[in-house]
Amino acid sequence: MKRKLIIAAAVALSCCSLMAQPTAWSEPQLFIKAEQSLMAPVWSPDGSKIAVTGDNFIGIWVVNADGTELKQVSQAPGAGYQMRWASPQEILSMPYSIENQKRMTRIERVDASTGKIQQVAPPTRNFLRSTVVGATSAYQIMLDEPKDATSKIAGLSDYAGKWIINPALSPDGTKIAFQIVTKGLFVCNADGTGLVSLGKGSHASWLPDSHNLMMTLINDDGHHFVSSDIYCVNVDNGNAINITASSETIPVTIAMSPDGTKLAFDNDTDGAIYIINLNY
Repeated sequence: MKRKLIIAAAVALSCCSLMAQPTAWSEPQLFIKAEQSLMAPVWSPDGSKIAVTGDNFIGIWVVNADGTELKQVSQAPGAGYQMRWASPQEILSMPYSIENQKRMTRIERVDASTGKIQQVAPPTRNFLRSTVVGATSAYQIMLDEPKDATSKIAGLSDYAGKWIINPALSPDGTKIAFQIVTKGLFVCNADGTGLVSLGKGSHASWLPDSHNLMMTLINDDGHHFVSSDIYCVNVDNGNAINITASSETIPVTIAMSPDGTKLAFDNDTDGAIYIINLNY
């Protein structure tokens, strides 16, 4: 009986820690820097690798989670835009080409180890991004119809006509974080109900507990980013913690590791990728 109680207590403590915001974090540490600017990091499902892209989403590079063996696995224009890991070894990519003065997008699987590319869907002018990421419900509409999503999802009707960008589905599939252009960062239930404004913010990335997320708060002068901070926000009570208050970096796109212990981001100042270590 005592053993069962001890196990139960350990599970309870573990659950509490998974539901909590980080209590300590490191200063941003340089992770990878290359001759070209790198951006938009995405963790592999097992946390062993990170994929990044270059300026204007040209090409894909893959690096181990310890920062070793950076290598380019795609050179295609648009390859890094909304790229997703299909498995710990393969990346789903959506590069484009110009044919007869028309932009044609195709779907490819890229082997993260060898760079071997397999075409999944041939070039076409229109395709559903949700077919790539396996999306459903309101999230599917946000991906496929960002211009019309606020009109088609009943819970967002107050913002009809506004574009939706950067939707992020929570790990448990119950919530969506997204931006409404010029209106800030929002969270809603997976069916589009329960809309909550988180205020100004962008590029949400969920923690594993699906109750907290990271976001960037970026300031610009109309031409360039002049400052940015990363906040951890509890979407249930709105509590926000600035985790880069003492840093001179300008984070833009952020990505939480699957286990919630590392945050990767691209730094607009030098075009490099940085890591923040998190403790709970």
